Amino acid sequence: MSAQVPDVIELEPRFLPRVWGGRRLAERFGLETDEPIGEAWMVFDENRIASGPYAGRVLAEVLPELGEAFLGRAVVERYGYRLPLMVKFLDTADWLSVQVHPDDAYARAHEAKSGWLGKAEAWVVLEAEPGAQVIYGVKRPVAREELRAAARDGSILELLNFVPVQKGDVIYVPPGTIHALGPGLLVYEVSQRSDLTYRLYDYGRGRELHLDRALDVARLEPIALDPLGLRVGPFLSAPHFNLVFQSGPAALSPGGSIRAAVRLDHTEGARLVRTAAAYKFDSGEWLIAEPATLPSKPEYVA
Repeated sequence: MSAQVPDVIELEPRFLPRVWGGRRLAERFGLETDEPIGEAWMVFDENRIASGPYAGRVLAEVLPELGEAFLGRAVVERYGYRLPLMVKFLDTADWLSVQVHPDDAYARAHEAKSGWLGKAEAWVVLEAEPGAQVIYGVKRPVAREELRAAARDGSILELLNFVPVQKGDVIYVPPGTIHALGPGLLVYEVSQRSDLTYRLYDYGRGRELHLDRALDVARLEPIALDPLGLRVGPFLSAPHFNLVFQSGPAALSPGGSIRAAVRLDHTEGARLVRTAAAYKFDSGEWLIAEPATLPSKPEYVA
């Protein structure tokens, strides 16, 4: 390929302190800070490019220049010249807020000025302390005003479905799912290009709640959940992204165990961007997220 269209564009992660954050991300990335770093935004089109001819530029500025030659026609036709995914690492020392994300239709109608999409996401549990849990939906059907009152008086936790998790679990979280990560987790999160979050409950930490919008989008009935285990090859196909567990070092150029890049892939002559914040497991596999180019129903790939 020409020098103008590289196979791999490595990105500089963005590190964000959070009230619930831990110490693992700061230690693994060698950050000199006492703040609790809860999120590392590994792949986002507002990240700066780390190396090569575009070093120092924001990825979003470069993608229109690279065009279909890098992104591929199918990605451009569905998403335009934007990177449609975000990939983060989350380190939780405390509970995240009980929250919910809107779908694309709600985001377009009510959050157009933000520039964000709706938010479907998936979690891959990389590390989990004994007894680690997440919240996933409600335990029983609830009425909108019942949930509002419970969010205000703190009894909402009695209505929620607490799920034990362990290393290797994969959980798909569609828009509208009430959810929260619990303490003691290191999680790889892939999502649509969105940070729209509506908080229902925050354990009295004083941050803003968004009850009206949360109740507009929240699913008020239980949602079945059967966490998937990691295995080599494609293992999760969702409407907006796919997850692949890949053997060997070919997932990205050689380097540290945590990488952030977008990678150009070739399949029978077609070009497809692969959004990768590759986490290298002890066994040598890499975890890769890629945008879906055709609408589909979420499914675990057999």
